[in-house]
Amino acid sequence: MTGRRSWIIGAVVAAVLLGGASVWIWQSSTVPSVVESPSPLPSPSPTAASAEQVQVLVDDHLEQCAESRSDTPPEGCGIRIPWGAEFSAVSGIRYRIEQLPTAEIQGEGFVAEGGVLIATVTGTGQDGTSRSVTYRSEDWAVRGDVDVTDEGVEISVW
Repeated sequence: MTGRRSWIIGAVVAAVLLGGASVWIWQSSTVPSVVESPSPLPSPSPTAASAEQVQVLVDDHLEQCAESRSDTPPEGCGIRIPWGAEFSAVSGIRYRIEQLPTAEIQGEGFVAEGGVLIATVTGTGQDGTSRSVTYRSEDWAVRGDVDVTDEGVEISVW
């Protein structure tokens, strides 16, 4: 009987050890609880409101360009005048906006196309006489960057 009892005690001890080892392995292999990190704040994206703001900013910028009375086109205004062949010197350029370009947000920038600009150039012609010529640009366009933040919208015209 002692042999049988030893076997039974040995089997019980083995079962207890095996069960304990299984529980220990199971607990050590579980994934620790996940600590939730805060979700990243969504970056502002263009909306219908920001598209309207871009249009207003582009319009304001181009209207300021049209106020220029310089003898060269203002920078960042998308104004190209082919006056080199008709004038030996330019004394002034007057602008008139017939139609402002329509702005559209594209990625992190904008494109404003479809504008009509009238420019009257005065100066001295190639023959030495006073000259005044009016140019019409029916494909007036500008491009630039758009920065949409929680505080508002800013543009940078190239």
